[in-house]
Amino acid sequence: MRIQSSALAFWAYAVSSLPLVTANQGLRRKLASNDCTIMAAERLVLEGEDDDEMIIQCEMHPDDADGIEGIFFELDFAGEQKNKMKGLIKNGQVTPGRDSLDIVGKNIEDKRVKFPPGLDVAASVKKNDDDGRRRLAVTKGDKPMLLVKVKDVNGLELSDTHEVMSDEVFGTNGDPGNLKTSLSACSHGQLTVVAGVGDPNELAPGVVEVTIPISLLDNTDSTIRNAVTTALSTDLGISVPGDYQQVMYALEGCYGGGCGWAAYAYINSWNSVYNGNYYKAVGVQVHELGHNFNLAHSGGLNNSTYTDHTGAMGNPHYSDDLYQCFNVAKNFQLDWYDDAKITIDPRVPGYTDTITLVGIAEYDQAGSNPVTVRMSTGGQSPGGGDIFLGFNRATGPNQYNDEGDDLVTIVQVSSGTGTGYSQSYLRAKLGVGESHPLYNFGGTGKTVTVTVNSIDIESSPGTAVVTITDNLTSPPTDAPTTSPPSNAPTPPPTGAPVTAAPTNPPTTSPPSNAPTSPPTNAPTNPVPTRAPTPNPTPGPTVPPTPSPTQVCSAISSRNACNNTSGRCEWSGNRRSGTCGDSGGGGDCSTCSNFTSRKSCRRCGCTWGNKQCSN
Repeated sequence: MRIQSSALAFWAYAVSSLPLVTANQGLRRKLASNDCTIMAAERLVLEGEDDDEMIIQCEMHPDDADGIEGIFFELDFAGEQKNKMKGLIKNGQVTPGRDSLDIVGKNIEDKRVKFPPGLDVAASVKKNDDDGRRRLAVTKGDKPMLLVKVKDVNGLELSDTHEVMSDEVFGTNGDPGNLKTSLSACSHGQLTVVAGVGDPNELAPGVVEVTIPISLLDNTDSTIRNAVTTALSTDLGISVPGDYQQVMYALEGCYGGGCGWAAYAYINSWNSVYNGNYYKAVGVQVHELGHNFNLAHSGGLNNSTYTDHTGAMGNPHYSDDLYQCFNVAKNFQLDWYDDAKITIDPRVPGYTDTITLVGIAEYDQAGSNPVTVRMSTGGQSPGGGDIFLGFNRATGPNQYNDEGDDLVTIVQVSSGTGTGYSQSYLRAKLGVGESHPLYNFGGTGKTVTVTVNSIDIESSPGTAVVTITDNLTSPPTDAPTTSPPSNAPTPPPTGAPVTAAPTNPPTTSPPSNAPTSPPTNAPTNPVPTRAPTPNPTPGPTVPPTPSPTQVCSAISSRNACNNTSGRCEWSGNRRSGTCGDSGGGGDCSTCSNFTSRKSCRRCGCTWGNKQCSN
């Protein structure tokens, strides 16, 4: 419903002038709703920054927010209440965008809900099976979206025109890499991003502009976000999300402290906010929409939050046109590959299975082969919840993948079964003949081993054949189940060999009870050291090259180029690029030598501010 902006603005002002409900003031204006919807956002923190704090807020009923839809109040927690709420969200006990908080009796002022010390926040949570106002995390069909260009009271706004912004996100003027093309490719055409809904306020397909009456320079992220939402309603008559499934706010920049982020997005919800030109980095776009789709971050082998580069929910590409799809755990969570995902339970004693995997890039050719396999642990394995297995085929929509090209990847979620919001961590990247043990699998005490038997990337689709086994033929016992062991082997051993006694003297003389000279514990000369002399170094003094005389320019394969301990680096696309010197000399111990993000990361170094460091 559209309302004339002048009338709506007057009404909003009149309502806002009324006193807010507080515990101390008593009930002067009755709340329209006794609860608010829990909202949580994750920031995409730039490399080298450390602000990865989850944002937890509450979406108010419009009648409790000056008549504006989509206003989020801050939640002021006391003591450990915030950590408790974060834990409930991260382990799946609370679903943002769906579940709500009881706010009756809470102190509410200045768009903040204050929780009294000592209150158990879990007791204030109301579980909701579904959201009566809108359907969230929709990942199939047409997805109408809106991009909002924001101008502040001082005129700060992005320099891009509305037409350019529309092209960068929706590809309306031929941009080769954008949100629309990437999500269509990753979903194999099951999700179609639509530029807007034809609203007369759209200045280019899917793009509107609002001016907020506050400055970007000296206001909090929450205040700025609410100002944008309010301006959409009062100035343009657009209530968000309204007819749009996702709404993106593009700010000119972030100022003051806490600005080390590219964007942030609300989990299982409709809104994302972008810092400067990061709105047009397609990798950032896909990452933020991933949060809207209820996907958590993806950590790497080092257990850091963003370091899994086999998918978009790690630290993504920041370039204009390069993107990634998602890792194997997120692929299981999404509903794009439902007919090509399977669940196995290796907790069963004597479990053995051989599976042929196909990558999600070739899902349309998978046939009966799975693209993602969930290994059920019952939540009892070390490191978290269920474990996922897939073939990271680097082709098609997955060709710009930044780690583990054409390898089998193993990923574990931090809790649960991987069907809801859960941080994931990369556990292994395996090539042909390589194995990875999963100790104490599912709390059974046994080791389940994943072994890659073969990888074929010449066929279409490419395949990886893996065997999962616990190496047991029956439940483990203290002794073989066929028969108990005898006290001695059969036949029993004789005191000496049957043919002749092993003595140094001639066989005519009786053997002595012991050697003539008592044996020493070790050869008498020289005494062996515990390690070779000189002591071995932790690794080769000089990192090995692919071959003794080979130089980077002679390498024609991207995988071989990138597998040189940082000495070489691939430039260009997978099939027509070239291999060149990375600038690091192959010495992973000196991070500062590297001049590119990829080579820096491959050596386990930290990339930030366009520099590589330890």
